[in-house]
Amino acid sequence: MAPSSDDHKFYTSWSLIPVLSLEEEQERKEYESGHIISPLTAFFAAPITDKKQISRLSQALYLQYPLSGTLRHLKRVCACQSRLEILLRPVTPEDQLNLLKNHMDISKQNDDSPKKTFDYKTEINLQVTDILQDGCLDLNGLGKPYIVSVPSRAAKNQNEQQVWASIWPCTYHAKPKITNLKECNSGDGVSEQGLLQIERNMHQALEAAQQNQSRGGKGVGAVVVDQESGKVVATGTDQTGVEGDPLLHACMVAIDLVAQQQGGGAHVKLSNMQEVDRLHKESEQGVESKGNEREKRKRSKEKYAGTEVPYLCTGYEVYVTHEPCVMCSMALLHSRVSCVYYGCSTSGGALGSYYRLHCNPGLNHRFLVYRGVLEDECQRLFCGNEI
Repeated sequence: MAPSSDDHKFYTSWSLIPVLSLEEEQERKEYESGHIISPLTAFFAAPITDKKQISRLSQALYLQYPLSGTLRHLKRVCACQSRLEILLRPVTPEDQLNLLKNHMDISKQNDDSPKKTFDYKTEINLQVTDILQDGCLDLNGLGKPYIVSVPSRAAKNQNEQQVWASIWPCTYHAKPKITNLKECNSGDGVSEQGLLQIERNMHQALEAAQQNQSRGGKGVGAVVVDQESGKVVATGTDQTGVEGDPLLHACMVAIDLVAQQQGGGAHVKLSNMQEVDRLHKESEQGVESKGNEREKRKRSKEKYAGTEVPYLCTGYEVYVTHEPCVMCSMALLHSRVSCVYYGCSTSGGALGSYYRLHCNPGLNHRFLVYRGVLEDECQRLFCGNEI
């Protein structure tokens, strides 16, 4: 059923904001402003005077001077206006010193100033034999060399690719749809029904937080939802004041309750706490049904994808009223959640405020993070400093 106009008006009172790395934030700003700057690096290049030599020259240069590492996105040959040009090799620091001795400064060719067309080259008083000093190369078919500035890294989105291609031909591999910058931008790509479902899930976390606060708790709630079925798997609230255990933040409680459903869990006493037990029973039907679905998914994985089975929170989303701390963020990472939605930021938060833990490239699991869901309502509940 399509969402009503009242529903639409309600969920547009908050904004779904992706929490990205600093580099991705800069990309988003450039994307929004339309002012995209390409980082440049200097290359020796030369015109191809004999088209019949293109294949031979490309292969010979590939073997002797391969475009490796961050330069693999560059195409070797460029069809520039009425002639063909080919990249010979990168300009090294030693080359720059030698060129400076000849009163030729190429540093201005490597700035980050935006250039709309590829019309900037530096003439040099060198021959191809001075640049390619390996006598094994047949240099027949190459004209007088020069220096060009080309993109120093691959484009990360289609807008960048358009700018990059205007400088020098480059390959482009689009990101998976779920992490595409354009669709992550302020919730673009999320349907109205999807936004309503996000809001409903956060409302459940808010209700749990309100009940927790009415009993003297910190007013923090977390809900774990199966991404496939949309059913609530577990609901947790901050229990640090109940048992005096400083580890029982809302996210830790919710993850532990998921683990208990799978035969694990480190805090079995949580099941006996009156508040958590009541919340657990309220969603008992959904949990029981989900448990059966979980087993079916495991058996299916075993049958059709070898012995690998879903681990803990694999395929689950977490909705938490306040930004998780470092401890909770690491627990979310290790439990393999697919996405985290939180309402309001906290001073020691590890998913956007103080750290951006999920953006660390050295981690072995990546997950998406969004903030701002029912932010005002979540902020009014908060009594502590962090989750």
